[in-house]
Amino acid sequence: MKKMKRAYGKLSMMLFYRNDMQLITAPGKPDRDWFIKQAIFGTAFGALVGGIFLSGLFIELDAPDYLMGYIPYIGSIAGITLIFAGLIIERVRNRKKFIVILNIISKSLIVSAVWIPLFISRGIAPYVMIFVVFWGYSLQAFMGITINSWFVDVIDERLRGRFMSTKQIFALVVSAVFPVVAGRYLDLAPDRYVAFCVIYSVAWIFMWLETHSFTKITEPGFKSLGKGNVSFKDLFLVPLKNKAYLKYMTTQSIFYFSWYMTMSFASVYQLRYLEIPYTYITVMGMINPVLQMAWYPMWGRLVDKYGSHFILRLALWMYSFHAVLWFLMTKGSYFYIMPMLQISAAMIGPAFTLGTFNTKYAIIPQEGRSVYDGFFTSVVGLVILISPAVGNLIKTFIEKTSTGAMGMEFPQFRLMFALAAVLVLLLNFYHLASAKKTDDLVNEKLFIKTIFRRTK
Repeated sequence: MKKMKRAYGKLSMMLFYRNDMQLITAPGKPDRDWFIKQAIFGTAFGALVGGIFLSGLFIELDAPDYLMGYIPYIGSIAGITLIFAGLIIERVRNRKKFIVILNIISKSLIVSAVWIPLFISRGIAPYVMIFVVFWGYSLQAFMGITINSWFVDVIDERLRGRFMSTKQIFALVVSAVFPVVAGRYLDLAPDRYVAFCVIYSVAWIFMWLETHSFTKITEPGFKSLGKGNVSFKDLFLVPLKNKAYLKYMTTQSIFYFSWYMTMSFASVYQLRYLEIPYTYITVMGMINPVLQMAWYPMWGRLVDKYGSHFILRLALWMYSFHAVLWFLMTKGSYFYIMPMLQISAAMIGPAFTLGTFNTKYAIIPQEGRSVYDGFFTSVVGLVILISPAVGNLIKTFIEKTSTGAMGMEFPQFRLMFALAAVLVLLLNFYHLASAKKTDDLVNEKLFIKTIFRRTK
């Protein structure tokens, strides 16, 4: 037994911690361990009730396409309510209690959506469900920015980047396994709606395990803006006066609009039009987290070496290529394109996550962090709310004018994916032009020199 424990410890050190003894021995390890457990349980919950399964639940109830465009990103849209985050969070003195309460209420609301069709007709059930899910994710958004602030205060800055990568690897193991098991269960279940009820009930159990993890993490001091008496106008004036923050928020909003205007229809395209089985989607989905386990440490080192701004620009190039792959995916090609999509997504995910997190919290001051974070998330939520509506107008226009044109299969979706590739590409050209003006292209040059040196 002792030999097995010793072997497991060595394997864990190599696979998760990359033999980084500082992450094991530095002060604060109990808090870091509980943050890892919280990530595991929270990821398990999200893997079972979000993404393809949330879309699948609504498709099971015959929700219309225009509604389906919002479902995959309802969590991001719910961020609109965070415009009021500063008024509430800046007055919170016990973040642990605040997070525990919100975690229970928010995730219980999300889970409750699956039971609504039992009590009202299926014709109106999707509209009631999306209302309940929206408010569940809204409360979760308040909890999310509070957790981010808590995380930044608890985890030492000197090892925060490496710990984020380590924590993410644990979560990625869950992301790789749970969707496949749940997807296979859905494909084999005689009654798919009952299967969704079972999956959502299991997710609710993980919510309680995550809540327990939160109760074990240290509650540090909290620096509020001024004396914590944030006025409504401060929610707008404070962030808008910060020019660096405003520029970052504007360019990010343009990206989210360009991307979600078209990609919000990706799930319904896969499930309703290409009719791809859940099993194949979830098995392919394993590629993403498995590869991210290997690539997260690499991206962490690249962020430290080249800076988060360069990594964000690099991620945008990859996003454009990712959209081209979506354009190429049809009923005849999805079997080959989907693995490429997962490989591409695995490269983009760590780069974009680490780049945006480090850039944002380098710009946002410690005092009044929730005001800045809430304003940013609410603006992004508003953008993502508008984006599918604009995308649906474009899709409808293409359906009326170009269906069957050039023999293209499903042009109403594929032409939109091509549009996303072009818009993100144009945004990156703007980033490059701005970087050239401020002489910030040194990292691009250094990166290219390093690549050429290694290929010789």
